[in-house]
Amino acid sequence: MSSSELDLGDGDGVSVINGIASSNLNTATIIGSSVVGVLISPLIGFIDIVQALVQLVTAPLTGAGESIRTLFDALIAAPGELVISGIDTSEAALATVLGEGAAGLLAAPVAVGLVLSSLYLVSQYLEEESTGNLIPGLPFDVPIIGTEEEGEE
Repeated sequence: MSSSELDLGDGDGVSVINGIASSNLNTATIIGSSVVGVLISPLIGFIDIVQALVQLVTAPLTGAGESIRTLFDALIAAPGELVISGIDTSEAALATVLGEGAAGLLAAPVAVGLVLSSLYLVSQYLEEESTGNLIPGLPFDVPIIGTEEEGEE
């Protein structure tokens, strides 16, 4: 350590006092630095408060932006990737049956048809009012299996 450096130890009071006392810096430099530090500290505190207030406003907006991006990916990008994957699979399956030329033409309509039919089946299942406990879709319960339930209102 050179003679112009100030060693404040680990920052506790005793280390700071010992570091100032053992330094070769002149008293004017130490007192001047201390006065500047005391005068600047409220400004630094004010800047920290302003940054906290800015983060208070921008953090929810940033979170909302990320949520919208995730929603867009879930609603648009994921089904698009599903259709593209279905086109590739349909083309490979149709190529073995119909040949390369017809498979390329029919792959997209078959994949879109499969996606739409699966969405239709899911929506029909969700609209089903009552099902039995033996096989889903049958409207009656088998008394031995499961518990008796009251009808939904």
